[in-house]
Order: sequence, then structure tokens, then C-alpha cells
Amino acid sequence: MMPVAVSVRALGVTCGRRLVFDQLSFTLGAGQCLGVIGQNGAGKTTLLRTIAGCIRPSHGEIRISGLTPRDALRRVGVAYFAGESTLPSFVRASAWGTLGTGEAVTLDRRRLRALSRGGRQLLGLRTVLGRHPLGLILLDEPWEGLDPDSARWLSATLESKRDRGAAVILSSHRLHDLAGLCDAYLFLLPHRSELLKAHEIAHVGPVTPALLEHVFETLREGSSFDTTQAVIVRR
Repeated sequence: MMPVAVSVRALGVTCGRRLVFDQLSFTLGAGQCLGVIGQNGAGKTTLLRTIAGCIRPSHGEIRISGLTPRDALRRVGVAYFAGESTLPSFVRASAWGTLGTGEAVTLDRRRLRALSRGGRQLLGLRTVLGRHPLGLILLDEPWEGLDPDSARWLSATLESKRDRGAAVILSSHRLHDLAGLCDAYLFLLPHRSELLKAHEIAHVGPVTPALLEHVFETLREGSSFDTTQAVIVRR
């Protein structure tokens, strides 16, 4: 059996008087990728922030390689990125093409703001994903603002990190980026959640964006997805 990198049991988080989600459970092994899908306000960002140790859950348990999130940050390579707000006050950038220079330079907040949105996004992703080693990668809407070349770079980098044993959790409203990349999909819905493995969505072949959209719409309508009737995709 593949060693478990992340274990979430009966997790619940409350923001003010609002219960964001409740009784959420899943496990994710080393080298596996989980896609988190939901409408705005469904709790995608809250979930990633809770796993990263930024939010204390109301109840339930999270373990990363057997450690609490805060202990794991110190002892396990954890990368968390949720846009430019998670960048440090300055970034050391090298020849990544983002800056159009082969020289390493230090960018403070003022110089970071001078970059385009996609440039800041790419710079932040390269910063957090360039750390070694990485046992767990948490990315919130990572494709936001990226051009096609940068988006392909991100997908290829995540595949490489997985091959080296990193567990990956991604949230995105861009289903075409998640389709085919993840081993399982966690759908955050009003008052419930649904976890489906890729082979439960497509018996043969990859999960396509159209299939993922179909499942999401089915679940949003309040129905359950019948995994025995999963679409068979011909190669």
C-alpha cells in the first residue's frame, strides 16, 4: 500500500456563525493528486488553508505524514501558494523568463506589483515549487492569470513533483486544467461533499473536461453520481 501523506478525518470548519464544511474525510498518498472543486464560497480556499495550518478546525483531525499541520511545516517539505498574498515580502528571482533577464535580482513588494498579474503568479509558483524536498504541495487556483506556456509548465512541473513522491492538492474553477491530472476529485457542495476517484468517473481513458463538468453539474443538482454507470472513454 502507498504510504499516506495526508489524512483528513471528520473535519469541520466554522467561520463566524457559518459552517463552511463538516465531517469531511479523505486520505491522499505520496505521489497522488487531489483536485478540489466547488463554486465560489464552497470552502476550497478554507480547506487548503486549514491543511496548511493557517486555520484551526472546529473539529476533526488532519495529519501530514503522521504530524499536525504546524509540526509538518517544520519537519516535512510543505509548499502552500494562494496567489501573491502568500508571497514573502521579497522574492529572489533568477533566469525564469518571467523577468526577461538572466540575472538574479531581489524583488520587493513595490517591484512585484509592477509585474503583470500572470507574472506575479508565475513568479510565486516558481518560488514555492523550487524548494526541495517537497512532500506536500497545496495550490489554490494556481492557473489563474497564466498564459498557455506557463500553464503547460505548471502541469508538467506538478507531474514531475508527483513522480518524486510529493502529494498534491489543487483547487481550481478551471476544470479543463484539473481533468486528467488528478487521481481523485473532491466536490464541495452545499451541506455535503463527494469524493470520486478518476476511475470512478471514466472507466477507461482519462477524465476529460466534459466528463468532469457533467459530474459536477449532476452533483450540484442534488443527485449522486452512479459510479457503476461511469462513462467509458474509448482510446
